[in-house]
Amino acid sequence: MLIMSFGCNSTDGKSKNVSSKELSQRSKEDEDRISNLPDHLICQIIYLLSTEEAVRTSVLSTRWRHVWLWLPGFELSSRNFSDTNAFVSFGDRVLDSSRVTCIRKLKLTLGDNANTVKDGSFFTSWIDAAIKLKIQHLDIDWAAYDFFTHRRLRLHSCETLVYLRLSNLFLDDEVFVVLPCLKTMYLEQNWYSSETTLKKLISSCPVLENLNIVASNSDAQVYQVHSRSLKRLSIERRILKVLDGVPGIVIDAPLLSCLSIHDHESKTFIVKSNLESNAKLYISLNYGLVGSDVFKSVSSRSSFRDFLTGISMVGDMTISQSTSQLICLYSKLEPLPQFEYMSRLCVSLHATNSIWLKTFIRSFPNLRSLILEQIGYVNYPEPQSEEENPKCFLSSLEFVDIYFSCQGRYTDMKLVSYILENSAILKKLTLSWDHHSTKGEIIKELLKIPRRSTKCEVVILGFKRQAPLSPWRKAHQGEGPDATYL
Repeated sequence: MLIMSFGCNSTDGKSKNVSSKELSQRSKEDEDRISNLPDHLICQIIYLLSTEEAVRTSVLSTRWRHVWLWLPGFELSSRNFSDTNAFVSFGDRVLDSSRVTCIRKLKLTLGDNANTVKDGSFFTSWIDAAIKLKIQHLDIDWAAYDFFTHRRLRLHSCETLVYLRLSNLFLDDEVFVVLPCLKTMYLEQNWYSSETTLKKLISSCPVLENLNIVASNSDAQVYQVHSRSLKRLSIERRILKVLDGVPGIVIDAPLLSCLSIHDHESKTFIVKSNLESNAKLYISLNYGLVGSDVFKSVSSRSSFRDFLTGISMVGDMTISQSTSQLICLYSKLEPLPQFEYMSRLCVSLHATNSIWLKTFIRSFPNLRSLILEQIGYVNYPEPQSEEENPKCFLSSLEFVDIYFSCQGRYTDMKLVSYILENSAILKKLTLSWDHHSTKGEIIKELLKIPRRSTKCEVVILGFKRQAPLSPWRKAHQGEGPDATYL
């Protein structure tokens, strides 16, 4: 930034004005300091701008006319051009395979206006040029629906690519050969020619560590994820508009440490990964089952049993309300497996299943932290004997965080009383309510409840808040100045 002083003190104490000629000379000197920099440094400065702003620097002087063409990264969107032919021409200049410098990053967006382009060969030539220019980060979003449905991505081998995001594309078995350096891949609402396409794509990435899949709403295929290197996996399947097939998920990834599944359409889930105590699991699924007779068939119970067994070694798990409902129904038919290594559990539970909570917690004998979102009215019964209490209440449970999303303060207090009176080593109980009771009323009732653990601290957060650590919501950041400690 140029700082201009309109006057300064001379040695004799008199003010001396700076002439416009001197200011002009200083401005030219400041301009020369930037223009005289080497090309690679100027490119790094311009690279901090958007592609549109970088192109505008070409009007500064003849020195800057072509500098932007050598940037290491570009964002090209057909939506920024009223004339799609001009867009193609611009892209040809940027992705000239004869250029000297490499391109590290390319984000390519084709909007609906790209439908007017009759010849789509430019897309293939751009991708081929990007590969020759040693592309590392490639992001393609092809929203021109009428156009891309008959276009197939041809990426083939790319030895430099480390990040890949593909959205709204059609992929077939011949798309990829090998991507030896790819570590992160996002696949969002793409179309696959067969169920083996995704499997082959993942297999072509021998060092892949992060994979995020968002299914198209018309894709009912079984997703097969087989990887010896994968560490983090997220799969989301939205509501299917066209159900032609039996959707499912098969995961075989021995190094997996973080798994997130949000899928209410798939009928089968097979997890062969060695999810151990350091693994984190986020699940929202219902096996496509609805109603109280969801486990009427032996095969559905067997499939769900295998799924629970496959995740029983994890140490940190978040469960949505639909999944907790499914587990509750299953537990009435067969015993749940023991989650011996579970340290942290975050669960959203409807009040109609609150009587089942105690049975459910018994499956986590070494639980240290429980985060519970209680939805609806609660009528929680007191235990008849000490033996009925979950083992973790007596030996490991130290932190409980509860958010009540309901209107029944009295029944809420039954659950709070049960936890305080039966948790032997509890250190902290954090509570939030989403109803019209005053904090004074809540405090008065809490003070009447005896605490089995003399070291337990009770914290009341402000009312009508978002759940502190509710599944599928951002974690509450700090307790804030309105927190009350008892």
